[in-house]
Amino acid sequence: MQLQGVDLNLLVVLEALLGERSVTRAGARLGLTASATSHALARLRATFGDELLVRTRGGMVPTVRGEQLLAPLRLALRDVGTLLSGPLRFDPKTSRREFVLASTDYIEAVLLPPLLARVSAAAPGVQLRVRPLEPDVAGPLESGALTVALGVVFDDSPGLQQQALFSEEMVLVCRKGHPEVRRGLDLATYLRLRHVLVSVRGGSQSVVDERLAELGHARQIALVVPHFLAAPLIVASSDLVLTTPARLVRRLGPGLALRTLAPPLAVPGFTVRQVWHERHQDDPGHLWLRQQIFAAAKTISSGKDVP
Repeated sequence: MQLQGVDLNLLVVLEALLGERSVTRAGARLGLTASATSHALARLRATFGDELLVRTRGGMVPTVRGEQLLAPLRLALRDVGTLLSGPLRFDPKTSRREFVLASTDYIEAVLLPPLLARVSAAAPGVQLRVRPLEPDVAGPLESGALTVALGVVFDDSPGLQQQALFSEEMVLVCRKGHPEVRRGLDLATYLRLRHVLVSVRGGSQSVVDERLAELGHARQIALVVPHFLAAPLIVASSDLVLTTPARLVRRLGPGLALRTLAPPLAVPGFTVRQVWHERHQDDPGHLWLRQQIFAAAKTISSGKDVP
């Protein structure tokens, strides 16, 4: 049987007729008159090439074909109802869904603790998987291989949605007792010191170097590393210095012998954002996770994330 030319609304009537075994009761259930229901039955008989329901002394009963149709018909109508009822619900209490995030280790260190606390309390069966932040996130976000990307700078690929989470400022750190950093740090001393540069993507400059170049200066970079978390550990046991996000120092500082100072030049801060693809905008699970990330970021902005 071809669907073209078939009124699918008749299937709802057929299910009621086969279930009720009465034109009158089926019509009452659907809000149809007995005449309209009888007319629908005639059309159904023509469509299926079978009587479907026949009269007996005990009332109307399904034909063999009618009996065969009832169970699969109810399944089909249930599936269509699910399809038309909108997206599936997401119940965090019972879900065992996995969400994949892309991030740098700096964002992991400051955002994951409050985020994990929220997710663990509300959704104990949900799993978070974090992978490194790659330059191109548009494709994985669109396909669903990646749920959310967390970072600072993203391109304007079509379909990407962005939300600001929290702002960050930069500070300079050195080991306590550094021989060249006494009461403060002027620009001349800053330029004379040897620096650690964190470059997630392997570059040889940062916003600090761009700012110095505008002033006609350049600093001496002794070490380039791809991870934010490694840099403070190196600085704590050497005479190198590091310009790094302030929240990272506050989180790691109590366990390291580090001294924090303001850089001797204006270094712009940045804003951390979450990015997702519009294909998943209304997915209930996606929406729930983005809400948890935003709420966790609010605790960072208020300073409640650091013990």
